[in-house]
Amino acid sequence: MASDSAFKLKVATPDEVFYEGDVVSIVAPAALGFVGILKNHAPYVTTVQSGDMTVREDGGQTKQFHVEGGFLEVQKNRVLVLTDKVSPVAVA
Repeated sequence: MASDSAFKLKVATPDEVFYEGDVVSIVAPAALGFVGILKNHAPYVTTVQSGDMTVREDGGQTKQFHVEGGFLEVQKNRVLVLTDKVSPVAVA
């Protein structure tokens, strides 16, 4: 069950849904620098630049994904990242 601070994240490419789950924060490489997203963020759309996106899951685990361009949309506690290419990054 999701905590009170969690929201839904979906990361997709043209070929697959790479990640889908409940998260408490996202830091993504956006058009004008990195953008942080928490629950109840205002509706927002931006381009995603090539770089590492950090996701903190509802259970406390941190994951990083390398994204290669695309778009990020925030609406009603749901975040959708559409990217050309995504791959996992090992978190130290």
